[in-house]
Amino acid sequence: MSSLRNIVITGFMGSGKTTVAEIVAGRLGREFVDMDKVIEARAGLPIRQIFAQQGESSFREMERSLALELALRRGLVVATGGGALIADDVREMLMQQCNVYCLDASKAELSARLASSLERPLAAEWDRLYDARKPIYARIPQQIVTAGKTADMIAGEIAALEQGALYVKTPSGGYPIRIEPGILSRIGDEALSLGLDGHVAVVTNETIAPLYGEALTQQLPKAQMIVLPDGEAHKNLATVTQIYDSLLDMGADRNTVIIALGGGVIGDTAGYVAATYMRGIPLLQIPTTLLSMVDSSVGGKVGVDLPQGKNLIGAFKQPRAVLIDTDVLATLPPLQWRCGMAEVIKHGLLALPGLLEADLWQPERADQLVRQAVQVKIDVVEVDPYEQGIRAHLNLGHTFGHAIEKVTGYAVPHGEAVAIGIVCAAKLSRNLGFIHDEVLARIQKIFWQIGLPTDIAVDRERWYAAMATDKKWQAGQSRLIVLKRIGEAAVLRGLSKDDIMAVL
Repeated sequence: MSSLRNIVITGFMGSGKTTVAEIVAGRLGREFVDMDKVIEARAGLPIRQIFAQQGESSFREMERSLALELALRRGLVVATGGGALIADDVREMLMQQCNVYCLDASKAELSARLASSLERPLAAEWDRLYDARKPIYARIPQQIVTAGKTADMIAGEIAALEQGALYVKTPSGGYPIRIEPGILSRIGDEALSLGLDGHVAVVTNETIAPLYGEALTQQLPKAQMIVLPDGEAHKNLATVTQIYDSLLDMGADRNTVIIALGGGVIGDTAGYVAATYMRGIPLLQIPTTLLSMVDSSVGGKVGVDLPQGKNLIGAFKQPRAVLIDTDVLATLPPLQWRCGMAEVIKHGLLALPGLLEADLWQPERADQLVRQAVQVKIDVVEVDPYEQGIRAHLNLGHTFGHAIEKVTGYAVPHGEAVAIGIVCAAKLSRNLGFIHDEVLARIQKIFWQIGLPTDIAVDRERWYAAMATDKKWQAGQSRLIVLKRIGEAAVLRGLSKDDIMAVL
């Protein structure tokens, strides 16, 4: 007998439970059970006749009995009826014993599907039932939003979660983050479930195109590639216009999917295009650097630079999914590995001190390193998706670092600038009495061990002036992130110029 927990797929009538559950069962090689069909077979009657002849209460008792029976088995994929988990005791029992997913379909979707439905016994009153049941469905933690997704895509999300994917909940739904060595070479096999069987525009750069872009494009039936120059200097509105022109030339429409294949510059730039082209088209993030894997590909912030500062033009655009293939890190130059480690250490300082342990910093432990660092980002962005509060903590060191990039004409890589910026933030924290010299010394030592700089010789006045144009400053007042201790950060506003200049 299988030891795997059952997968239970529930939701309102017409949400696609049966179709999705059957696809999931096929993908995972499990037995599929449709509760409604089992009840019909045992009763020898269609469900509408059970309702008509024996009443709804009789049907609900059959449903309850079957749910309890199935909970004792293992390795199944179960599609429930729309009301099967409305009873508190049945729902709680199944949530304890099984992995329960609720398909969250909008009223507009359901209206189109149920308008002409005759076989469902409660279809005539679906509108009232929807309003009554929605708060009950919301008690199921794992919600899968169905809007704009095919049954194959929804099933692909659930299968990925069952196979260890992470998941980001957003105000508009959510998306999986799959961290799987070799996934880039398998995307063609999953084109349908990833929604890549239609027109796809792979946006990448001159470095990544020959390494991974060409092979990826060849795997997908209707994919075309847009190749950009490499580097932060090209993260601007001119490049955005270039991508718009390429999309128009290839006939891209609102159903075209953009794949952002590259580091943070590609992810931010292509993501901004996806947010704005025809008022928004689907986006899939495939980060190829450690920095973009653990930070910029997650959370939905996209944008480009202006001459006056970094990321001053942007939007929030949640991807359909993030696919992280840690095998690509084998071709990552050592400098880019070190730059990515700056963001890993930031996450360790903010929330997960285990990331500060040197034995985890090895490329051969990349899967574990990336997974832990990404989880920190997920925990923050789920609480504060639009950076109204705690998400600002993820900017630790970044106001200092962005200014370094600006005054050096982006000659200093982002990760190195962030490392220097974090040390500046730590010095500020020490000067304000939050942390001791020993903590500052530990942070400096960590960056030295990794091979990252902790200081830079630039004109302090220019550095400060560049910080003052950062988008995180408000009403002309400084807004900086400090460490109160390792594992806890805070936002400080209105620090004096003298306080800030003292750590530059």
